[in-house]
Amino acid sequence: MEVDILKKRWKDVLITAIESLILMWFIYAFLYQNYLLYKWHRGLPLPSKLPFILVGVASGLAFFFFEIDKLIKSSQEGISGVADGRSGEDPSNNKA
Repeated sequence: MEVDILKKRWKDVLITAIESLILMWFIYAFLYQNYLLYKWHRGLPLPSKLPFILVGVASGLAFFFFEIDKLIKSSQEGISGVADGRSGEDPSNNKA
């Protein structure tokens, strides 16, 4: 049973990594093409792609870490706390 859970977790991590790579490429392409469309004029040298690549990589990494954090939080079982709403307290006897 633990092997199935580990396979599912690695599958989720792999899917998240692929989604992040696709998001990186889309953001890079979108930003670079929009820059060329609205700022660049025929006859001028093409601008450097490096700033657009860096923004794409940064946004893809941010998405990846956000999704991995959600995956880690959702995979933790038996941990209760106020932040996740599973504090174990009975809300019916609240006298506040």
